[in-house]
Amino acid sequence: MSMRILKSLFILLTLSFLSGRANPVETDYVTAELISENETIREGESFWVALRLEMKEHWHTYWKNPGDSGLATTIEWDLPDGFSAGPIVWPTPQKIELPPFMTYGYEGEIFLLVRMNAPAVLEKGQEITLKARVDWLACKEFCIPGEANLSVILRATDKEKIVDLQWQESFAKARLNIPVENVGWPVQASRVGEKIALSVELPDGANVSEEVVYFFAEEAGIVEPAAPQEVSFDDKHLQILLTLAEDLEEPVSALKGVLFSPEGFGENIPLHAVVLSAEVDAGGPMIALKDGFPGSSGSTISIWTAIAFALVGGLILNLMPCVFPVLSIKILSFVQQSGEDHSKVIKHGVVFALGVLVSFWALAGLLIFLRSQGEALGWGYQLQSPLFVMAVGGLLFVLALSLLGVFEVGGSLISLAGKTKNDGYSGSFFTGILATIVATPCTAPFMGSALAFALTQPAGVSLIVFSALGIGMATPYLILSIFPSLLRLLPRPGAWMETFKQVMAFPLIATLIWLILVLGYQVGIDGIFRFLFALLALAIAAWVMGRWNVPVKKLWVRNLAKAWVFLFAVLAFWLGKEASGFQINEETSLSSADNHGVQWEVFSDEKVTELRREGKPVFIDFTAAWCLTCKANELAVFSSSEVRDRFKELGFTMLKADWTRRNSEITEALASYGRTGVPLYVLYGSQSEDDPVILPQILTPGIVLEELNKL
Repeated sequence: MSMRILKSLFILLTLSFLSGRANPVETDYVTAELISENETIREGESFWVALRLEMKEHWHTYWKNPGDSGLATTIEWDLPDGFSAGPIVWPTPQKIELPPFMTYGYEGEIFLLVRMNAPAVLEKGQEITLKARVDWLACKEFCIPGEANLSVILRATDKEKIVDLQWQESFAKARLNIPVENVGWPVQASRVGEKIALSVELPDGANVSEEVVYFFAEEAGIVEPAAPQEVSFDDKHLQILLTLAEDLEEPVSALKGVLFSPEGFGENIPLHAVVLSAEVDAGGPMIALKDGFPGSSGSTISIWTAIAFALVGGLILNLMPCVFPVLSIKILSFVQQSGEDHSKVIKHGVVFALGVLVSFWALAGLLIFLRSQGEALGWGYQLQSPLFVMAVGGLLFVLALSLLGVFEVGGSLISLAGKTKNDGYSGSFFTGILATIVATPCTAPFMGSALAFALTQPAGVSLIVFSALGIGMATPYLILSIFPSLLRLLPRPGAWMETFKQVMAFPLIATLIWLILVLGYQVGIDGIFRFLFALLALAIAAWVMGRWNVPVKKLWVRNLAKAWVFLFAVLAFWLGKEASGFQINEETSLSSADNHGVQWEVFSDEKVTELRREGKPVFIDFTAAWCLTCKANELAVFSSSEVRDRFKELGFTMLKADWTRRNSEITEALASYGRTGVPLYVLYGSQSEDDPVILPQILTPGIVLEELNKL
């Protein structure tokens, strides 16, 4: 092997070793290090880094509110062009008592997480160095300020990001130590003389120890840290009496902080620290929880209201354009069943409902699990994955080919699509699953509040609400199967059904076309090109299956056909995987969309805050390419010149929060308004203190103009 090759290998190995690594800076009492969760990053995506501080025994650094004394740790970033850093995500602090003072900070090892955003364009293999100037104050009986210039080296890639195994577990544990926001617990804060009474309504089944519960005020100078906090707990109502700071100069209008219970809040409430915020009132009625986003409010509805909303929302979900194409298969099924035994028809209705329920349970379980791991997710999150969109599109394409008669596997696939040959209960169950999958892009009226409530509650309560949503969606089909008189209104089975079956393929193809549009916003023309070839591979596989894998052919012919089907299916999967690697940036997506003559700007919470500070009215459209309700609303409202002109007259800045691809900032913003899915429409007036106006999920020009005329 030549020296040149050896030298090249050495350089490559060195770069690989340096990726995601940085040398820690050690002082007398603190070791500081900048680390990354990933060794590689992708253009246009966010990723996490952390400042790791390890203090010597009995030494500590400080939280953002240091308490009676101290200074919070700060990070000043020096980043390459196009990169941006979010704020420090502070872990739950510790009480550090130095009588007669009380401070808030950290001992031992701590990870201060920061979310980074990569630019839209990065050169593959490019080495990226993130630099930061870090300042801290370390204290024991005396205090020593510390500083360090830190850096971490990463590499750009167009493949899947590589996790740094050295720090994977540390990041996971760090997230578990972050207080949970937007829990939806009703909060009231009232001024009582020189104290603030903080009242919190905990979920059913809550149980806390009054001796250990503590409230860490987020802003310094409002609450006296060293003063005792008087805690009382009755049933599910928790009250904490906080002493106002002695040198308080201005009236307190709001209070925000971390409610901490080291023993938790009850067996069914897997939380130890939650962020609470409320306006401070002089003893008035309960104030709704407000967290995260300027002027936002969380969900404070009761469980019974949430269940009722979920039932009605699930019922209305059947009328949404996302769902109807697949339910046409179920209509075909009912036509076929109309002449059969009544008890058998009821069984099909129940099995269909069970398929819907199981799907909602699975989706709810996955959502709850991922959110417990720190993921920012909401309703319809799976449609943000290009691979999932392509998988659903491929499934609908294959079903359409089957309905058109290209192939049948002993009638089984048609049975899975709703045919009742040989009882076909698996078909009814599968149709329920498929209906739920295609329903997730839509949020029907009443669903938003119910979902927001469900995803802030313990797992058991969440599953109850999701079950109500599934029951609501399945109710019309249960009614049709239980009452045979309604089935008699359907035509009797006959030869015409073959034509009807083929016609039912076209709504599926229409849905596929819509999914291709969604995919275009995610992966661009290059990704679409590969996906279309993946569909071609599936079409060839279906044709081979229908042409040669039939009983009249010899066994070896059928086996050979199955082998070719498998190969083309693998080819389709590979093409889909390749297609998912492409992406289109947000600015390109916005400029390429049909905006109906409206000048949209890309949403960010910083932009909203800035515009409101300047006294400019703002309209925010939370939307996604896979949300057909969103598209229908946009067409209905913004095709109206009267609406467009009125927005322009009032000087509105139009912001579009495109949730087509996963975006944790938009997910968090949705949660701050008490929602978990799109569509969502928010109006802010020109007065910076104005509360947001939340428009209905189904819009008309009249509704929008009425709200605009109130401003």
